[in-house]
Amino acid sequence: MTSNLEKTVQAAIETGILSGAVVHAATKVGLIYSKSFGYRSLEQGAPAVQVDDIMALASGTKLITSVAAMQIVERGLVGVDDDLGGVLPELGALKVLRKVDAGKEEEWVLEERREKITLRQLLSHSSGLAYAFLSPTIQAYNQSKGIPEFQSWETVTKSFSDPLIAQPGTIWCYSSGHEWTGYLISRLTGQSLEEYVQRNIASPLGIRDMTFFLSKNPNINPAKMVSIVRRDPSIPDGKGKVIPNTRPHFLALAKEEMGGAGLYTSMASYIKILHSLLVNDERLLKRETVDTLVFEPQLSPFAQKDLQKLFSHIAPGEEKATPPYIGTFTQVRYDHSLAGMLNLEDVDSGGLKWRRKGFLFWSGMPNIFWFIDRQAGLCGVFGTQLLPNADEETRKLIHVFEKTMYREFASQ
Repeated sequence: MTSNLEKTVQAAIETGILSGAVVHAATKVGLIYSKSFGYRSLEQGAPAVQVDDIMALASGTKLITSVAAMQIVERGLVGVDDDLGGVLPELGALKVLRKVDAGKEEEWVLEERREKITLRQLLSHSSGLAYAFLSPTIQAYNQSKGIPEFQSWETVTKSFSDPLIAQPGTIWCYSSGHEWTGYLISRLTGQSLEEYVQRNIASPLGIRDMTFFLSKNPNINPAKMVSIVRRDPSIPDGKGKVIPNTRPHFLALAKEEMGGAGLYTSMASYIKILHSLLVNDERLLKRETVDTLVFEPQLSPFAQKDLQKLFSHIAPGEEKATPPYIGTFTQVRYDHSLAGMLNLEDVDSGGLKWRRKGFLFWSGMPNIFWFIDRQAGLCGVFGTQLLPNADEETRKLIHVFEKTMYREFASQ
């Protein structure tokens, strides 16, 4: 079966659908599949991608920041339901944006929060925060004030201090919660997020190639960086070949760690984190923390209902993408833990016993996708560096990878 996967991905490389990819999968006994495809860049004579080459994680960073946050909860530095306004007054000062009808024109009103903002909400995207680049509401408000629709990513307080778009706990909205969480970790530990991650996540797992700052980490070989490419936008329906990406990186102006999007590492290192959580070996988190916070639902009923709306258009038995999110979605009940999205029901596909209840997953903007399925005893990551986010052609390849790993290696 893996030969079919490899033929499919290799064909995508040869036809220009993909430039390069790295895939890893592990069961409870350890790494069971590791393969690289394609080239590090589109330059003539570019070297082949290796399984330990370095990629920008973008939102793949969120899992690592979530683990770091749960570690400081274990150490008693903060509780998951504490009011964070005292520790982070910049966050506590944010008000809630609301549009009101003022006769002929609509006006914006900033309301006081009725509820506290908590770590549980930040990590499950239910705090009322929103990424401005994904929020028409924030963009319209900023435009009405004559300021940029969204700020460049420079520092957490400068870039992510837009008003909330709802009262905390009432909605699910993909947000800067992990950026604020990284800022919280630094504030409470007295360490930079880079230093904290190196000491408490990378080091225990023997990871040497994980960093927020490529130029400052002597363990990173620049030659091993995989270049970001882009689907040719001049070809309609997302059917174009990949071309070099000439746009500046969205973190080009960042002056501090972005806990939701800033890490770089190899997929060979990323699978170590997934495996540690899969087997619950306590190298990163206590068993109880993994059981109750990583693999259990954390949303309020209001936020869960809001999350479910995103997938209401999917017909039973159908498997498809849900822009702007990466991977395959089905019509099941979803929730969010403090580490990623959760399936709350089993999903079968034809004769394949596929995702099991408790399937945990998320992704990163360059079409990186990861998952952990404790019932199936399986975890995996598909790594590539292709834009735009939620590319349909790449989704198909991720889908083949995931199902192949289940057919070959999942426990029955």
